[in-house]
Amino acid sequence: MPHELHLNGIDADTGGPLDDFPVTTEIIAKVARGQRITPEDLRDAKIKSSPAVKDPFRLKKGPDDFGVGEGIDPTDLAQTGWGVIFPAALPEKSVNAIKEALSPLLDLRKKQASAIDENFYREFIGPENGYKNGESKNDFLKRFGRGPGPANPAEGKGVPYYLLIVGSPETIPYTFQYQLDVQYAVGRIYFEKLEDYSRYANSVVQFETQKFSRAKTATFFGVSNVGDRATNMSAEQLIKPLSSRLAKDKELKDWKVDVVAPEQATKASLTTYMGGKSTPSFLFTASHGMGFKPSDSRLLPHQGAILCQDWPGPRARVPIDDKLYFSADDIASDADVFGMFAFVFACYGGGTPKVDNFYRQAFGTQKDIAPYAFMSQLPLRLLAHPKGGALGVFAHVERAWGSSIVWDGSAAEIESFHSTVKALMDGKPAGHATEYFNERYAEIATMLTEEMDNTSPENQDDVKLAGMWTSNNDARNYAFIGDPAVRLNPDAKPTAKAGRESIGTLVSKAGITTKGAFQPDVVDRAPSVQVTVTKVENNNYGITDLFKKDDETAATPATSGVSESLKKFTDKLSDYLSKALDDATSLEVFTYVAQEMKDVTYENGRFSGGAQLRAMTRISIDGDTLVCIPEKDGEVDTAVWGIHLEMVKQAQASRAELMKTIVSAATSIADIIT
Repeated sequence: MPHELHLNGIDADTGGPLDDFPVTTEIIAKVARGQRITPEDLRDAKIKSSPAVKDPFRLKKGPDDFGVGEGIDPTDLAQTGWGVIFPAALPEKSVNAIKEALSPLLDLRKKQASAIDENFYREFIGPENGYKNGESKNDFLKRFGRGPGPANPAEGKGVPYYLLIVGSPETIPYTFQYQLDVQYAVGRIYFEKLEDYSRYANSVVQFETQKFSRAKTATFFGVSNVGDRATNMSAEQLIKPLSSRLAKDKELKDWKVDVVAPEQATKASLTTYMGGKSTPSFLFTASHGMGFKPSDSRLLPHQGAILCQDWPGPRARVPIDDKLYFSADDIASDADVFGMFAFVFACYGGGTPKVDNFYRQAFGTQKDIAPYAFMSQLPLRLLAHPKGGALGVFAHVERAWGSSIVWDGSAAEIESFHSTVKALMDGKPAGHATEYFNERYAEIATMLTEEMDNTSPENQDDVKLAGMWTSNNDARNYAFIGDPAVRLNPDAKPTAKAGRESIGTLVSKAGITTKGAFQPDVVDRAPSVQVTVTKVENNNYGITDLFKKDDETAATPATSGVSESLKKFTDKLSDYLSKALDDATSLEVFTYVAQEMKDVTYENGRFSGGAQLRAMTRISIDGDTLVCIPEKDGEVDTAVWGIHLEMVKQAQASRAELMKTIVSAATSIADIIT
């Protein structure tokens, strides 16, 4: 009888699983063999699936030690080296801007990595050395005289062990990161604002050079929703044994391990642990991750958000709103996350690929689950917080399965989690500490290959094959977000909150503070769109224009008295607010594309020259909405549409702020007049 598998993700619209059919071992076994899934297979799966059977996963032994070559200390950058990888196609101007924003971090790593050999610090940048579109890990390493095997920055042309990818998963794909991460310690960052690069860089540098540390507390936050086998399993077979082992570990005797009981794992409770008064040095969460349809405006900002205990469970089958999950929007502007680590076990917790690989392999057709591959906003918000950012977040890309926790239906197997978390708590660099998941991926891949090579389909055990295939993909998709060389300071004395806040203030003011979206690689997100320009009508709410002098508001003679000046000011303020209110009654967002930016001109409220209007949205104040969706080859152009949706959201937020300003100013006028 086929076993039904569980994954940690929930569809926001239905309140049910992300897949609308039973994901059984029989189905996955066919996918692993390269066989197509038919409607009859799905029908049989619904009939045969049995929810009472345990998940078929258990790892036999702990991983061996991969990573750097013999004789190299993996915790010493002077021996391992450190490098940064940019997309080769990224314009030089954009590269220089990001490098300037990251300069505090790059300068620190260069000093550390080149202490013995200056070649141990590398910048893989530009057409010759940057990541080239479509390259595999093997292609990239071959250009620098390296092949499969342990990292050694002294061999070939030099590829350091610690590598920081700077770019979106569209310009440098997740698949490249997965494969490179098997032997190298890899992390990734990608922000849409230059100031966020600066905030993260300064946070890391301040934390390391000034020896700051949070109290040695590790908090485990595990959700266990009613009637939900996935979260029941993660609470009982992951959170409980993992926290118990760490609490009893004599090598971690200086650490306090806190466990949040499932019934208390609410959104309000999580707020206190993710920037609130109880924020620890290390936070581990296990839950469902939110999943949204490609057309949903919540996809980009809320995909992978943590579904909390507030959710009534899958049997309720009700749409899920943001009152039930914790997203980047819930991290307060004054949150205290400086210097912390987080591990988020949830579907899409780290990011989302453009294409659902399971569907492509199962049905032979591509299913887009996003307009383009992107990183989840929750980790990025933690890293680039204006009061000082977190050091890093370890999270899952795409869907997370129960195969991470149990194997072969017999017992919980959490050695990868335990080894990784213990190494992080012990002060190991993040990229090295998380190697246990890469080793698990490599080990299971060899087992899967052997099973496929040495047996024929008619003799293969579907449960065994499905377990290996799912576990292989699941282990592969764990990724570190942040600089892989960051680490906790276990020997530093805990810094008082006031001390962290002072550093956070310095961080928020340091470096580049360019405002507005910065999307240097939008070209690579949508190859057919060379340059994308979005214009938002009525989005310039410059309230400071009130105080500009003109003929009407020129300085009045002193003899006119204060009352006359005040009257003129309030009259103008009233007129301004009336006009602003009229403008706010409707919102229009236009998105243009152009082959060459130099040909584009702007006049009379429109782009012209080489610009083509590709999408439009009009929203009246009463909620009536008109949209014009772009097509490409008879289908929706999801790349342009995804960018357009994000601009609509920003415009709506701006209008909401305008309305608040109008109400506040109108109240002030009334107070002055009365």
